[in-house]
Amino acid sequence: MVHPPKTYGICGGFSCRCRVRLILLAFLLVWLPLGAYGEETSMSYQVRIEGISSADLLQKITNISNCVALRDRPPASLDLLRKRVDYDITVFSQWLRGRGYFGSHTEATIDETVKPLIVIFKVDTGPLFLLKSVDIQIADRIEKAMPDIGLALGTPFDAEALVRSQNQLVREFTKKGFPFAKVADRRIVVDHADHSVAVTLFLTSGPSAQFGPTRISGLVSVEERVVRDTLPWHEGEIFDSALIEAGQKKLASLGLFSLIRVLPAQELDENGCVPVSVILTERKHRSLAAGISYKTDEGLGVRASWENRNLFGGAEQLGFSATLANYLLSAEGGYLEPFFVRKDQFLRLSARLADDKPDAYTSRNFKSTSVIGRKITEGLQLDGGLGFKLSKVTQLEETNRYSYLLSPLSMEYNGSNDLLDPSRGSRLGLKVEPFYDPFQGDPTFVKGFARYRHYVEVLKEPALVLAGALGVGAIAGAESAAIPADERFYAGGGGSIRGYAYQSVGPIKDGTPVGGNYIIELSLELRIKISDRIGVVGFLDGGNAFASPEPNFSQGLLWGTGVGLRYYSPIGPFRLDIGFPLDRRPGLDDRFQVYVSLGQAF
Repeated sequence: MVHPPKTYGICGGFSCRCRVRLILLAFLLVWLPLGAYGEETSMSYQVRIEGISSADLLQKITNISNCVALRDRPPASLDLLRKRVDYDITVFSQWLRGRGYFGSHTEATIDETVKPLIVIFKVDTGPLFLLKSVDIQIADRIEKAMPDIGLALGTPFDAEALVRSQNQLVREFTKKGFPFAKVADRRIVVDHADHSVAVTLFLTSGPSAQFGPTRISGLVSVEERVVRDTLPWHEGEIFDSALIEAGQKKLASLGLFSLIRVLPAQELDENGCVPVSVILTERKHRSLAAGISYKTDEGLGVRASWENRNLFGGAEQLGFSATLANYLLSAEGGYLEPFFVRKDQFLRLSARLADDKPDAYTSRNFKSTSVIGRKITEGLQLDGGLGFKLSKVTQLEETNRYSYLLSPLSMEYNGSNDLLDPSRGSRLGLKVEPFYDPFQGDPTFVKGFARYRHYVEVLKEPALVLAGALGVGAIAGAESAAIPADERFYAGGGGSIRGYAYQSVGPIKDGTPVGGNYIIELSLELRIKISDRIGVVGFLDGGNAFASPEPNFSQGLLWGTGVGLRYYSPIGPFRLDIGFPLDRRPGLDDRFQVYVSLGQAF
């Protein structure tokens, strides 16, 4: 009997029951491991670093720990956690060796008996190795005087300091005419017997060379002579990399370019010189700006300005501005001609029409000056010129008219590291201005003022800067009462002694400040930058103005203190200060003053 072939249902060669069993089995095979994985991902851990007594060193080790950085992202398994730990052991060892701990040893354990787990690093730094010797070998050369590259013998070895010193060594040679100098190799010998390190640097100076031709590209409306007159080197001079950097800064200071690239060639030309390429992109030369400030003693102030930085194609500058505030209404204009007669000299013409109305006096005046300035060095500038001032001044209901010829002379030295927000260096400004009236016979006098500012970077992280300023001024040749009221010295306000109203510190008559012919101002600030954008400031200001035939400081100084907030914007620090008078005078001084403006106080 022939049996018909078997037929199958929709389950194919398996019964539906078998198919269901296979599906359940597959489910278990897939989801059970995933369930276990889910349990592992919920595993968390803590990190403990032992054996380091120095709080600073412990903080730095903590900052480079991968385990610490990834605590909020637990690994998928214990094996992966061990890989994190092993990675940290390697990082700790390399970092400690780079800081002079060549005998350091790190081991780690994971305590699995607690939840969360505890990763324990035990670090033995060992002794600190000191720098015993630094030898510089120059291929095919004999250098009689080796440059100081900042590696002091007897100090702890530091790999980062060594790299900086290598760069400094190369820089010293590129400044002396060797454009292709480089450190070809270095040897570091560690002596575990006396815990010392000997360093040998092998320098290849390469050929000496001169500046070759300078090729300038990218100019549209700026004349090429402007760029050539700005660059501090000439073809045929000994190559100096410092001049390359200075040239880039000088071009940036013109305000004419949005992109500046100064590139020395990587090989000598057929004449054995180094050609230089200057690649420029011009920015818009006209700009319109507006600013606002607020001070409780001066009120709200608004300023608008317009400027053309390339009037005729030769970097000539023409600008106009207007200011409107409670105490001031002014309009002024100025023209600057660079490269006036000499490459390092300029001519500045300025005029100002103002209606000044502070509490001390009212003054309607017009002042115009013509000044020639010259850059003596990179940081030193001298100015001198002629001018005149016409004014109508009222104080204590007495009105006088003045017409003076004047000859302003000034010196500015800037040795700080930043124009808007300095943290290191110093600045010195001195201005002397003789006043002479050939028309009405008003008294001749000479007004002088000097201000010194110094900045010390106490800490880099977090940024902590100590800033100080001292200003002194004197007017000689006439008694205080005979000097126009708007030329006398007044103290107090946001740019002087914070906490006191504008111009309120000094001689007072019938409740009105009358100013003096001597002034002294002192300021001290502690600036802390708590983030890239936010900073806080504590300050102490002091000073006074005096009316006397000779300097007499027996009246003492008035002091103010306070705190401030800084927002570091791309165009400079935005300042909010609140000042409190420490020598509050009843009926004259408020409990506090608020100042809002752009830029540091000094």
